[in-house]
Formats: sequence, structure tokens, C-alpha cells
Amino acid sequence: MYATFLKTRDNCYMVWLFSRLYLYSFISLFIYMVLSLFIALITDTYETIKHHQKDQECVSQLHSFIAECRDRPESGKYQTDVEASACCVSPCGCFGR
Repeated sequence: MYATFLKTRDNCYMVWLFSRLYLYSFISLFIYMVLSLFIALITDTYETIKHHQKDQECVSQLHSFIAECRDRPESGKYQTDVEASACCVSPCGCFGR
């Protein structure tokens, strides 16, 4: 860019001045927009975390899925006779259903 500005400065002062003003205004607006985007992302994340903290208990989808199961691990429902390596090739699936 420096070499381009030097070449245009020698040819016409108005073109050089306009290109400088255009470049500086573009850079300023670009930096302003990028900073606004980052501030918006940080603010939105903060609001989301604050909203989840009001519930006093953060329950993920995994925790809610595990909470649906009422069977004890000792009940035997989690034990299968299918080997782990044959699980994917079994026609009845991994849980023998």
C-alpha cells in the first residue's frame, strides 16, 4: 500500500488525498464493527450464563437423559451377552433388543 500511495501522490494530489481518506475511514469502520461484534458475543454469553445461574441447577441434556432411567445398575438390564467387537455387526443392535 505504501508503494501505491507514493505512485498516486506523484500523479495527482486529489486522488492521493481521496484514497487516503477512503482507506483510513474503511479501516476505522472495520475495526469499529469487529469490536462491536466481539462485545456483542461476550455480552450475549454473559446474559446466557446469568440466565442459567438463576435456575440454581445447571442440568445438561446428558444429565436429564440419565435422570430418566430409574433402573439400578445392579438390576441386570445393563448387562449384555454380546461382545463389544460384535456389537456393531449384530442384527439386533448393541442392547440385544
